[in-house]
Amino acid sequence: MEYTYKVSGVKVYDAEGKKDIIKEATFHIIGIQDGISYESFLPREFSEPSGSFTDFENITSDQVLEWLKAELGEEMLTTLKEGLAAIPDSTWEKDSKVARANPVEKDLLG
Repeated sequence: MEYTYKVSGVKVYDAEGKKDIIKEATFHIIGIQDGISYESFLPREFSEPSGSFTDFENITSDQVLEWLKAELGEEMLTTLKEGLAAIPDSTWEKDSKVARANPVEKDLLG
């Protein structure tokens, strides 16, 4: 299985003269095997910023992704990968009548 990562659901707040401080972001790990993608995601809250501060408009998704990976740690990343790798061989996946391959993310109203 090959893995890629992405970030979504970035939430910000203003405090102490700083604008758009990132409070939370959702980490997605996507595993692809035999042309089928499997995805897991976790929202993570960041601690208060300390030291240097980068304005929101100068932050890239790659930076936030690195912060999320650091928050999760190597052990959790390995566990997430192992979980995704187990799905294609699971009895549940083989017996499932529901098409779960290549899901599409949609926004809710409200």
